[in-house]
Amino acid sequence: MIYNWVSKKIKDDKLVQEIAIKFNLKTYVAQTIVNRGYDDLEKVYEYLNPTLNALNNPYLLEGIEKAVSIIKYHVGLNNKITIYGDYDVDGITSTSILYMTLKRLGANVDFYIPDRLLEGYGINMDAVKTLCDSGTKLIITVDCGIASLKEVQYARNLGLDIIVTDHHQVPDVLPEANCIVNPHIKDCTYPYIELAGVGVTFKLCLALLGDEALEFLDIVALGTVADIVPLTGENRVIVKEGLKMMRHTKNKGLRALINSVGLNEKDIDTYHVGFILAPRLNAAGRLESAVLCVNLLVTDNPVEADRIAAYLNSENAKRQEIEKKILEEAIMKVENDVDLEKEKVIVLYSENWHPGVIGIVSSRITESYHRPSILISLSDGFGKGSGRSIKGFNIYEAIKYAGDCLINFGGHEMAAGLTIDSSKIDDFKLKINEYAKTKLTSFDMMPIIEVETSIDDVLDLEGANQISLLEPFGSGNPMPMYVIKNLVAKQIFLFGDNKHVRIMAEKNDAMYNIVLFNRACEFDKISAGAVLDIAGFAKINEWNGEKKLEIIAKDVLVKEKNVLFFRNLYNTLIGFNDDFRGLESYNFIDARNIDDKRSYVLKLFKNDDSTAVIINTRYHIKEIINYLNACNYYNFKLSNKIVDAKNAVLWCVNADEIMQLLSKYKNIVFYDIPFDSKMFYNILANNRGSVVHLLFGKKDLKSSLNDICNIVPRRSDFAKVFLSIKENSDTLLLRDQIYDYFNLNSIKSMICLKILKDNGLINIEESDNIFVLRRNSVDSKVDIKDHQLLKKLYMAEKSFIKFAFQILKKNVKEETA
Repeated sequence: MIYNWVSKKIKDDKLVQEIAIKFNLKTYVAQTIVNRGYDDLEKVYEYLNPTLNALNNPYLLEGIEKAVSIIKYHVGLNNKITIYGDYDVDGITSTSILYMTLKRLGANVDFYIPDRLLEGYGINMDAVKTLCDSGTKLIITVDCGIASLKEVQYARNLGLDIIVTDHHQVPDVLPEANCIVNPHIKDCTYPYIELAGVGVTFKLCLALLGDEALEFLDIVALGTVADIVPLTGENRVIVKEGLKMMRHTKNKGLRALINSVGLNEKDIDTYHVGFILAPRLNAAGRLESAVLCVNLLVTDNPVEADRIAAYLNSENAKRQEIEKKILEEAIMKVENDVDLEKEKVIVLYSENWHPGVIGIVSSRITESYHRPSILISLSDGFGKGSGRSIKGFNIYEAIKYAGDCLINFGGHEMAAGLTIDSSKIDDFKLKINEYAKTKLTSFDMMPIIEVETSIDDVLDLEGANQISLLEPFGSGNPMPMYVIKNLVAKQIFLFGDNKHVRIMAEKNDAMYNIVLFNRACEFDKISAGAVLDIAGFAKINEWNGEKKLEIIAKDVLVKEKNVLFFRNLYNTLIGFNDDFRGLESYNFIDARNIDDKRSYVLKLFKNDDSTAVIINTRYHIKEIINYLNACNYYNFKLSNKIVDAKNAVLWCVNADEIMQLLSKYKNIVFYDIPFDSKMFYNILANNRGSVVHLLFGKKDLKSSLNDICNIVPRRSDFAKVFLSIKENSDTLLLRDQIYDYFNLNSIKSMICLKILKDNGLINIEESDNIFVLRRNSVDSKVDIKDHQLLKKLYMAEKSFIKFAFQILKKNVKEETA
């Protein structure tokens, strides 16, 4: 997959430096804090030091006071109270902490979790009737109910009291419950509205129990992380404090679950919660019933807790196996049956897919192909579907557009569900892709890596420890991704059954341990000595008491070799000066066609005078450097700019630096034929006391012309580029990888693209670093030789050859050293 690296814009350099100094932080850590919206020192302090004191008074939440009054009324009468939850982790944890709270108050309390497959999400009338018949007098919903207008009214008509606690967006018309607690209610003044369902329930528990409810923070953190709400404000405090409690949790069920997955000796973080613990709780609700999960979290019996935890592990293993099988089938369907050029939304269906797992698989498909996907499980002529989307595409609105093909649907911007008659699937597929065609561009379907900043100094353990101050990471406070440029690969090897790649790379005398998970396909693309840019995050690994830093790379870019050389050569050729003078009027030491110019240079370097060697071709740069290294001579600098050194090898030196060059070096050596005629004559004409040495000869012309051929495109180059671009569909490329795609250096590639575009042979769209290319159908023959840029390059090539022959002539007086 090709990723577009998008760096966040630096908003306030001064503030970044102020934060770095005040809190003794690395610049890139301070930059990350500013990127996250913390724009004054007091807010930064609170961000770096979240405490329970930052939690808001629960009574600020509208409806809490009335809810407490109603609950205490029913507790006092010993009326049966039923908590109506949801089958996901947010609903399970909400149900659990409210159940334990009401038990501590001595309430006659029970709970109800609907069946995912048979009942679906939210309150249903059959369940309400069942609860009423069982003697329930008060229903308290958690993580659901805000949109259940008919169901709430039905409960009230049956004589039940009902309190709705929820965190989802509220409809225009609210249910007529006795009381509603939801921070999203219009005109609600609660300071923080991003609480998960379990966060809202936690506020109710605090109002009922006081600080005693803080004992549930580990469970609240579990539900908050699992529901992927923003880890900012109160949520960040809840999760940070809750994760601390998890290692030594007193909740017997959570302890059993932690032990069962081998996390008992670890500091648990959001990754462990989101990808290890939460999926086991979700698995029960997806395959069977989530009731056992509540039983796990509320039990005081360690034997029962261990039994349920073991069962959840087995259910999760089943879920993983089912998921793997569905994913394999889904990928096969995409590769064989889906035209990705035409279908921007992937719609797949099968009678063999479990409806409780297709949402997870849809996420995997969307992640793999970076486009919206909908998977549909068919049974008895009907299908239940689950969809996931990408940033910028509202899948709920897309499904709504095709709503006349559906029985019902619901969801939000990034995820949605639907029910459909199987005979309508093809119509639905056409219509949703009709909608997507107007909303999604090729740019949208390139995955983005959001980068905090580029790290120019060393990323070390100290820096990684400072980054950990920004934890817990999750939605709204993501793991910070950084770019490290110009790393030199030293060693590359596979590990983990040859699935993963490890790269040992060096920069600024520091060694980096870089890991690419599940990217064995990159192994052959990277070789020792390759220059790399990486985008990834820092991770500290501890083994046998020793801490080591790893960079977990999201993407690695192997940098194009010689790109700066070819860019400079292109600029020189475009500005080539047709000035062909003889050399008779200039003073220089003539060593043209010398047999061993390498030793000539070494002798000059070993003299007391300063020497600058000007080299113009890649072949000769490599030749002189290898020779000097073989002679164990290192007292020089290699650069394309004037450097502060006695001896320098200068390649593609800028003509604007001529005066500096003349004033700095006693000896100026033209090692091979210069590409810049103006610079050459200006140096010869100097009267500042520098001695000019000409070492080039006729045999050097071959390497000069070879480099020019890497700039000036031929007919075969245009054909290669043109035929590499798809016809009537988009070719998506990053600017930095264009050379690799066309197997031409990027300068020549861009010249070819410009000339082909100007002649109407291709179409190019560009955004940031992304190119979208499309080959056009052209009826008549197009002659690209008349393009002004191409004519200019061909003329420059001819002029260079004429200039080279002029300065190679031996018609001048010989000067000797």
